[in-house]
Amino acid sequence: MDSLKKELEEELKLSTDDLRSHAWYHGPLRREGAEQLFSRDGEFLVRDSSSSAGEYVLSCMWKNQPMHFKIIRVVLRPKQGYTRELFQFENDQFDNIPALIRFHVGGRRPISHSTGAVIFQPITRTVPLRIISERQAVRSSSSSLLTRGQSKRRSLSTSQRDTLQINSNNLLRSGSQPANLETVGRPSLQSAQSDSNLRTGVQQSCPSQESSPSPVSPVFRTGSEPVLSPATSCAAPPSQSSLGGCPLRGSDGQLHSRAPPKPLRISIVFTPTQPDSESDSTGLYGELVPQVPITMLPKGHAARLRAQERWTSRARITETSFGFLEAEKLEEERRVSKSIQEEERRVSKSIQEEERRVSKSIQEEERRVSKSIQEEERDWHFERPQTETTSCFRLDEFRSLMLPDNNRPLDQSVLLKVKELLTRTDARTTALHMLSVNCQVARVTGVTVEQKRIMGVETGLELITLPHGGQLRQDLLERHHTLALGVAVDLLGCTGTVGQRATVLHRIIQLAQELRSTTHDLYAFSAVMKALELPQVVRLEMTWRALRRNHTDSAVTFEKSLKPFMKSLNEGEGEGNDIVVSGPLSLPHIVPLLKLMEGEDSVESTDRGCQLLYNLLQSARNAALHANDCTQHALSLLSGKLLSQITSKFHK
Repeated sequence: MDSLKKELEEELKLSTDDLRSHAWYHGPLRREGAEQLFSRDGEFLVRDSSSSAGEYVLSCMWKNQPMHFKIIRVVLRPKQGYTRELFQFENDQFDNIPALIRFHVGGRRPISHSTGAVIFQPITRTVPLRIISERQAVRSSSSSLLTRGQSKRRSLSTSQRDTLQINSNNLLRSGSQPANLETVGRPSLQSAQSDSNLRTGVQQSCPSQESSPSPVSPVFRTGSEPVLSPATSCAAPPSQSSLGGCPLRGSDGQLHSRAPPKPLRISIVFTPTQPDSESDSTGLYGELVPQVPITMLPKGHAARLRAQERWTSRARITETSFGFLEAEKLEEERRVSKSIQEEERRVSKSIQEEERRVSKSIQEEERRVSKSIQEEERDWHFERPQTETTSCFRLDEFRSLMLPDNNRPLDQSVLLKVKELLTRTDARTTALHMLSVNCQVARVTGVTVEQKRIMGVETGLELITLPHGGQLRQDLLERHHTLALGVAVDLLGCTGTVGQRATVLHRIIQLAQELRSTTHDLYAFSAVMKALELPQVVRLEMTWRALRRNHTDSAVTFEKSLKPFMKSLNEGEGEGNDIVVSGPLSLPHIVPLLKLMEGEDSVESTDRGCQLLYNLLQSARNAALHANDCTQHALSLLSGKLLSQITSKFHK
């Protein structure tokens, strides 16, 4: 059983276009076997036709009656040497039988309009096709052996349906004398028979007119007498005495001896034989009338009727193959081909005219562009970028209301003012102020034409990747370090209680969150995170404990969000990863690139040196490519009114 199951699985794994891959195909299953499998309406299967090799039959159950339909095969020969086969029932045609079955099962389409039969429940086979073929072969061989044995035991005219049905009122004449009355009702012989071939009269049952048609007259003409017409109704079977109880012997004396019959002058007409139940007779199939495809129906009722009549005459009803090779179709194809050629010539001509027109306009545009380029080349000349040697920070010229003229390093009064300013100002305003100054230092916004001429590029994000951008890289590193120190001093220089210092730490964490989420200034964000991760700040255990107790949200944000994000940025996975950084940036994280370009940070000291170097260079490339996007985003955040408010708060 396992081998049969495996063989069946191999058949079902074939291509879906292969009929053997579908479980509803039962191969050489006979009509009787198919009908025994049906139990309710809608069940169906496909089998091979026993009468027509290579053809297929759909067997189904509808209205509690089994029905059988030969699948029509349409052979198309659009050109010599090429043949295409289509399969259909009445309307739609398909390239293969599985597609035809899927169409009728899925759409619940009737197989024929006359029966209205609908299929939706397949009868699946449980054994391979080989087993079905072997079973049918065994049944056929046993049936043939039984038929051969019965034929040996029968005489010359043994089949009841081939026996001439002669009524007792019909007299057979031989020569010019009437035949012996004892022979009435017995089968006639085509030639003289010997005594051994004669038999006594046997009572014959008359078939009813409802079950079978009236048989053709078995009475034939012998001698010179005309053919006698049989009675229209069957008479009662004659008695044994009237038919003669014993066969006619040559030596028996009879009142009316019969002369040897003359040879027959006409052929005996036998009743039509009934079809064998084992074979597929065409008359036992459901009638399928191919319909005109909807796309080919002409307009008008009369034209449609004529088209349907021509279509019906093209195909033999319920036959499985027919071709469309008529003169009308060939003429239609020639007409369509001619119209297509004319259309192609017209389209080709219009295309050539359009190509000439477009080519002329392109040539004119090329001449105009070439002329303008030549004029620009005469007016434009390349200017070598300059290498800057002085810092953009001029401390001697810097003035601020927060610093006195004689400012001392780490003046307590100045530190107190800065702490009060940061406490009084919300984190968002402080983040926008830092973004404004950072964009000016990094030359993202406010870049003059003279600066662009000196740099040779549009923004500082491009300049830091070039050899002559060393001074800008040093300035940015210096500002980054100064920002980190300023935040650390603000936290460490707090002389208040532990709770006050925890409040300052809470404000700094809020500032870092605003720099990351609101202003998208990763440059300043990294400076604030650098200050929070300094060893001097990390050792403030009581301050961090108070932060977790009084400002739990800030503590969780710092540990779970800000620190992992900063680690990803330092490894070069930030700007190129949409999961880490979402949305546009005002200033990308450029500090690792600055250190790498200035030789301050060696990536070779880590185990992932090559990968880290690749990530940093890729981040620098992305920053240079999207420099204009960073400028536009920063300008959208730093509007004129908002910038004036920030300046008034910090420099009043």
